[in-house]
Amino acid sequence: MSAVAPFSCSWCGLPVSATTLEDLSAWTLLCAACLERAPGQPYLKAKLKEGLRRRAEGAQPPVGIPLASTPTPTAPAVSGAPDAGESGVPARLGLLPPPQHPDELEAWYLNRAPYDRGPLGGATWQGELDRAVLWLDALPYEGRIVELGAGIGFWTVLLASRGETSAYDAREDRLERARRRLIAHGLTAHLHPRAIDEGPEGAPAGLVVVPFVLSQLAAEPRTRMIDVAHAWLAPGGRIAVIDLAPPNFDPATLEQAAGEMLGSRFADRRAEVLGRHLVLIEATAR
Repeated sequence: MSAVAPFSCSWCGLPVSATTLEDLSAWTLLCAACLERAPGQPYLKAKLKEGLRRRAEGAQPPVGIPLASTPTPTAPAVSGAPDAGESGVPARLGLLPPPQHPDELEAWYLNRAPYDRGPLGGATWQGELDRAVLWLDALPYEGRIVELGAGIGFWTVLLASRGETSAYDAREDRLERARRRLIAHGLTAHLHPRAIDEGPEGAPAGLVVVPFVLSQLAAEPRTRMIDVAHAWLAPGGRIAVIDLAPPNFDPATLEQAAGEMLGSRFADRRAEVLGRHLVLIEATAR
């Protein structure tokens, strides 16, 4: 069988090359490592089933995302980020705040240089991302989905698989990466290059997702961001926050901190810390 052009894995972004049409990677757009994880990860399992179906039917294999360029070797400074040591990596668990450039943001998500958290930290990070995916996929909601701070579309593909999704980000280059990721998954979403703290537009949302935004903001803009998220929601709609755990954070104080951050307009708050890196918060708009 003829070789398939090298592409980036549509889930983790790692390069996939020297692939033939006998290789499941060509039909799923997943690398070998993601294929191995598919039985225990519902989204990857669905991609595997779809690839097997397409191959059995003799359909054309999907077109993958071309290999991304090498990330810039220096991480940008972020106001309020944890203090870094001589290596430039924050001392706390090698955890870096999200960068701005699409290639760098992809490297940050995928634990690649210069955002490599090391073997143990990287494995922990990947495991926590997987748990966050399962958590987000299981959240109940009614109506459309709004994502504020879509970035390169890491979460957008999951949201678009669940329903009508409008994704907002201030940078068009990041949304272009999100668009390519959606195409690779055979999904569609409304992508809007716009400041994410602007007011809502269109019908109220049943679910608003805010990934890796609030931890990067000072107190006043963070309050505004929460106000904007609430304004998007229909009564009874749900907010879902995926973010970095602050340095020296005590998990025992998470529920109180979530309540203080979201305020009285959100009820039924639930919050948890995933291992060492991530905080998940969900609540219902009154």
